[in-house]
Amino acid sequence: MTTVLYRKGDLEFCFSDKFEGKFLVSLLENMKEKLLNEEWDDYDEFHHCCKIIHDFSETPGLVMDFHTLRRGDEQLGMVMLTHGAIDPDIYACSGLSISDPPAQVALLSYFHIAPAGRGNGTFWLRDLIMPFYADQGYTAVYLKTSHPKAFPLYDRLGAVIGNYTFPSDNGEHMRVGRIYRLPLVERPLPEA
Repeated sequence: MTTVLYRKGDLEFCFSDKFEGKFLVSLLENMKEKLLNEEWDDYDEFHHCCKIIHDFSETPGLVMDFHTLRRGDEQLGMVMLTHGAIDPDIYACSGLSISDPPAQVALLSYFHIAPAGRGNGTFWLRDLIMPFYADQGYTAVYLKTSHPKAFPLYDRLGAVIGNYTFPSDNGEHMRVGRIYRLPLVERPLPEA
């Protein structure tokens, strides 16, 4: 079931503990924009996101939460966070382990906002999602990303704790990424 957590004008910031295919529309809109702007980088984010959702759904004790941004029926964004039976060595390939107790950690597994919803990312993550998990006793959100345009957002909210590189899907490009730890502090949700 999807619950509206916050309204801002005609936008609704929602939460669901169950995946729905329509949540992926914002990811497809981003891929479409990359193709139209000739920014294709041989990395099929749609495929990777679907694989993560499938793999995580098969992992006992791992919980997936879906935060979505919508305007009416139009899906503008999706943030997938996972928690529960998190493997503290999930970043071992980069020489890192999660330093917080795993029961107090959420992983930001995917974050996409369609072009029509841009300009809401910092507010959504900093003012709605991060307090949502802080209020539940989580101490940090960990994430890895190879999207350079997202680095400034995560730099403002936390700290880089590692770097990594990996080949694109067909090995045509090397993708450079960062691993972040975003500390969580409790704070009231903004007034609607």
